[in-house]
Amino acid sequence: MNILFLSQGKKVSDHPGWHDALLKLKNEGEISNFINIPYLGFVEENGWNAFYQRVIELCENEKFDLVYFHFFHKKDTPSPRHCIQTLKKIQNRPIVITSSGDGFSDSWMHPDYPKNFKEASRLADITFSTQMGKAADKMIKWGAKRIVYTPNSICQVRFKASEINPNTHNFDFDVVFVGSKNSSKNPFSRNFWAARKRDKLVKALYNKYENRFGLFGNGWNYSASQGPIPFNDQQEAFKRGRVVVGGNPYSYSDYYSSNRIFFEISSGIPTVELAVPRLNNVLRDKHHIYFAKDIEQLIKKIEDIFHLESVNVYKKAAIAAKDIENNHTQYHRMKFKIDTVKKFKLNNYELDVDFPFFLPEIDLEKEMKYAIKGKNQV
Repeated sequence: MNILFLSQGKKVSDHPGWHDALLKLKNEGEISNFINIPYLGFVEENGWNAFYQRVIELCENEKFDLVYFHFFHKKDTPSPRHCIQTLKKIQNRPIVITSSGDGFSDSWMHPDYPKNFKEASRLADITFSTQMGKAADKMIKWGAKRIVYTPNSICQVRFKASEINPNTHNFDFDVVFVGSKNSSKNPFSRNFWAARKRDKLVKALYNKYENRFGLFGNGWNYSASQGPIPFNDQQEAFKRGRVVVGGNPYSYSDYYSSNRIFFEISSGIPTVELAVPRLNNVLRDKHHIYFAKDIEQLIKKIEDIFHLESVNVYKKAAIAAKDIENNHTQYHRMKFKIDTVKKFKLNNYELDVDFPFFLPEIDLEKEMKYAIKGKNQV
């Protein structure tokens, strides 16, 4: 399989895990070759028209089996319609896929999915999404054909599993939270209410733990605030706390999480998060993570962890971290998408998906109706 990967970045090093995944898959014989074009960088130098024309020319002159418009939801991007329609007219045309990694609104509220993503998903053969449920139903209404659930993941180049010895590790805080103070003045925006909930969560954590609370991110005005941290240093921030609390989800559509939840768990620190429907079918409650239904229960779960035998708590967290490294990296997600495309092509353009990331106790036959939506749903 020859792949044209149109990655969301200015340079390859913006997303090293995806590039590394393709290199490994080539070395393993899973694909024959690939080209990675970080489209934001290409556009910055040449413009969108030149980018779309370059994609068409490459596909007309070389035989690509797959064209992947990666996280193709940058706001105000010109329409990809002509480009994708032209690709689909090529003899022995490539399979076209796209993906969404953010928690866009699953209702009439803003921020809605950008127009360019709507068009790309409407024309793509398969759309891979980190949220399903009402969000996937919304995609179907605008014309997307096949939506397949794919969780976020860790970058295996930048992050590794950690193991913490609580008897020797130096904890600076009881609780660590990484996330900026977001704001919106539009009460009809989903972000307005999500930001208010994040403010409420941070205030509750600060009132409970005061200066034993490590608060990282922009915009916070608490004595516990440590300021922002570089993306690549997140794991080191998590490891400064006895417990990590994740930022409240900006989407409650089935399965949604940001990639940060995987960074948190892989740090080897017990992680507490507000629950999202069906995410506990991917991450096991009280094993990978501790899910809470609301802020009050979240704080209670933190206190419960503090009263457990610490060696066992961190042994369990280390096992969870290793599982993330072994099963939930960008390599694993790329392989899943490529395997899905291979089976799709062999199956006469009908989906036949093998999901490797659900917990072994989950009934996959029953889970399919939640993890796949649209035409040829199985």
